[in-house]
Amino acid sequence: MPENKQIKTNYRQEIFRHLDGLVTAPIMHSLSQQGVLQVLSSEKSIKLSELSRQFSANEGYLNVALHALCSQSWAQQEIIHKGEDIIFRLSPEGVAALNLVDWYTPSVEWLLQASDENKDLLSHASFVYWKKAVSHFKSLPEGRTNSIEFQIQKHIEGLLLGPMVVHLGMGGMFHKYFMEASFSPGEFHKDPLNFKDLLDFLVHLKWFTAKKDTYSFTDKGLFFAKRASAYGVTVSYLPTFRQLKELIFGNPLLLKPNSMGSKELHVDREMNVWGSGGAHATYFKKIDEVIINLFN
Repeated sequence: MPENKQIKTNYRQEIFRHLDGLVTAPIMHSLSQQGVLQVLSSEKSIKLSELSRQFSANEGYLNVALHALCSQSWAQQEIIHKGEDIIFRLSPEGVAALNLVDWYTPSVEWLLQASDENKDLLSHASFVYWKKAVSHFKSLPEGRTNSIEFQIQKHIEGLLLGPMVVHLGMGGMFHKYFMEASFSPGEFHKDPLNFKDLLDFLVHLKWFTAKKDTYSFTDKGLFFAKRASAYGVTVSYLPTFRQLKELIFGNPLLLKPNSMGSKELHVDREMNVWGSGGAHATYFKKIDEVIINLFN
């Protein structure tokens, strides 16, 4: 495979690992805090119904959470008797991930502090938690590619990065002007000090280069910027991810709208539409060709 094509393949894998992290991090944090993962680790296998009874959990939400861990190869699911009995167990990779679950804590704490109502994440008080989480992330020992440590680091990277990328994308940061020219933090954001901290994190991830007080996109940064909408749909469900603990172990109807036509509580619909429209643009373009041809 040509080097340039391989690099793009690696970047796409990175995007998917980031999206995995947005879902996996809050699940691991919630299940570990309640002791569910520790029980799974000590048992060879356990029925979902027994696990739900033991932790007074809502079986449907617990099933979904554990199924998400199966998608990471950290848990294994066995369906018995037409789905009436479901057995779960942690895989060896899952046990290894559980030993590193504390790595998620600072980034999930930021997630829990961030506000759904205040879209400007940079000027919100939660940005203090974001910087603390970034500092912790940078202090982690670098894992070798495809190790559990590497997988978790990419999860955390996605959690810290995804909401910011969507925020910038919806705010016009990835406009042609900024993608083709050097710029200072004050040219784009009203809070240049916080914005500079974000740009410095993106320099750390090799999305930007910094020269004195100006920043420029790298080729890697341009690749991700052009695909910012890929983060939009997953990030739009942060209102749900923030309430995972309550949904699994408390009130399962917490995010149910009060009445017909009331505001959706489980998703940021504006962000969801922005993300799906951009992420599916290629498909829309292709289906347009099919439909126009049919009508012609």
